[in-house]
Amino acid sequence: MTDPSSHRQPLSARRRPWAMLAFAAMLGGSGAAAAQQAPEAITLIGRGSSGSTSDLAFVVMEEAIKRSFPGQGVQIRRLPGTASAVPPRIQNGEAQIGHGVGESVVDAWNAERTFARRPKMRDLRYMGSYLGFLNKPSASPTMVVKVNSSIKSWADLKDKKIGVGPADSLTATMVNVGLRGANLSYDQIKRNGGLVHTGDWNQQMDMLGDGQLDAVFVTADHPSPIITQFAASHSARIVSMSDGVLKSLMDNYPTMTRNVMPGKTYAWQADEVVGVQLSLGYVVHKDLPEATVYAICMQLYSPRTAGIWGESVPGWKGAEKLTDRAAQTVFIPLHPGAERCHRELGNPVKTIAVGAEKP
Repeated sequence: MTDPSSHRQPLSARRRPWAMLAFAAMLGGSGAAAAQQAPEAITLIGRGSSGSTSDLAFVVMEEAIKRSFPGQGVQIRRLPGTASAVPPRIQNGEAQIGHGVGESVVDAWNAERTFARRPKMRDLRYMGSYLGFLNKPSASPTMVVKVNSSIKSWADLKDKKIGVGPADSLTATMVNVGLRGANLSYDQIKRNGGLVHTGDWNQQMDMLGDGQLDAVFVTADHPSPIITQFAASHSARIVSMSDGVLKSLMDNYPTMTRNVMPGKTYAWQADEVVGVQLSLGYVVHKDLPEATVYAICMQLYSPRTAGIWGESVPGWKGAEKLTDRAAQTVFIPLHPGAERCHRELGNPVKTIAVGAEKP
C-alpha cells in the first residue's frame, strides 16, 4: 500500500505555523526573549495505547509545551502512530515532534530494514531522553502469560498463539528477532500450528485473559499500567529472556542494552526478569525553530522544572533526579536548540549509533 504521506507537498511548499519563532531567532534575540513568542501550532506523533510509554511521554510533552508558552494558546494536535510511523511523518513535516525509538529512527536515518525502500530521512533531529522511562526498569519486550501457563521460556512458544502489538511496531519486529535466539521465527510458529496476532495491546491483553492468546509482548517501563490492569483481574506471570534471545536482540540492535526488572516490581512477580532497554526520546524536525526546541528542552531537563515528569505522570515521580542522563543516548544528531539547552545545563552528551554524524 502506498504511504499517503508520500503524496504530500514538500515541507517548504506548505504553511508552517510552528515556524513563527524563526524571525525572532534570526533577529538574534536572547533565548528567554525568543521563547516568549509561541508557535501557532505543534503536531505530535507517536501516542500509542493508553498507558503505553509513548502515551505517557506525550502527556509530559503536551504539558511542557503549555508551560513553555503559558497563556499563548498553542494548538497541540496529536496523531497516533507506531515507532515505524513516526520518522516519515516527521521527515515530511506532517508532525514536528515524535516518539523516537532508537533503532527505528536510526533505520530511517540510514534507509535500512523497515525503511530500506525509502530515501534516507535526514531531516530528523534529537531533543532528549524520556527521563520517566529511565527511572523504571524496562526488560522489554516483556512476555506476559497467565500464571498457570506451560510457557516457561521463549522456546516454549513454538506452537503457541502470541500477541506482538501493532504489525508495524518495533515490538513486533523485536520479538521476531529475539525468537532467533530460541531457534524460532514467526513463520515457524505458524507452521507448527501457532498464531502471531497483531493489533492494539489493550485488545491483546483482553484476548490473553479470554484464552484466545497464550502470551502477549509489551514494550514499556515497569510497573506498566497495561500489565497492572490485566493482573487486577487475572493471575499473571512474566517470562524472562534466555541468553540466546538476549544476544540475538543486542547483536541486531546496537542502541539496546541489557536490563533487569527486579523481583517484586509487581507484587505478584517473585523473580527478576531479564530483557533489554531501548533508547527512547523525543525526535523533532530540523526546521522546528531553535528557540522553540530550546524552550521545551529547558522545561523538560532543567533541574528547576524537571518535576514536570512526575507531576504529569505520577508513576514517573523521581525522574527529575535523572536530568544528567537526558543526552546520554543521542542516536541521531541533536537539534541546535537541544544542543544549546544541554550545553547550558551541563548535561553530558553521549552519542551512539549515528548520533555524532554531521547533519
